[in-house]
Amino acid sequence: MTLKRKLAATLLTAGLAATSGLLTAPSASASSMYDCSYPRVCLYDGAYSARNLFGYFQDTYYQNIPSGGQNRADSVVNTRNDDSVWLLDTGASPDAYICIPRNTAVNLGNYAHPNGGTWANDVDTIKIWGDPDDGKCSDTFQVRQGRVKDGWRP
Repeated sequence: MTLKRKLAATLLTAGLAATSGLLTAPSASASSMYDCSYPRVCLYDGAYSARNLFGYFQDTYYQNIPSGGQNRADSVVNTRNDDSVWLLDTGASPDAYICIPRNTAVNLGNYAHPNGGTWANDVDTIKIWGDPDDGKCSDTFQVRQGRVKDGWRP
């Protein structure tokens, strides 16, 4: 084999090795935060940093929070990588929601509720938005809130 062929073969092998390394690079990994395991949305008594977890959800449909947990949450952690979450107050009319984007921890007492006061202790329902969802709230990764007409839910 000539020197040119050896060099070409070596360069080809090195190029293929580099390409295969790029093709098999590890994907982004999911992570937990504040004792909330991926892919859950966790509700807490007090600040999420205190880690007083009292409930979690991971199914992507509309769910009433079981009695004992309704109107109890002071904070929330969304560990999902590509799903936003609505926490709802269905006692308000029309229903009020606060949207938590993907991979976000929120102390609900930091957000004013549309009826006055804060969102702390005003959540009775949760909706995790599954596919297709980009994890955003109104095209942003910021917490957003709003209202939806009564009867919108299943």
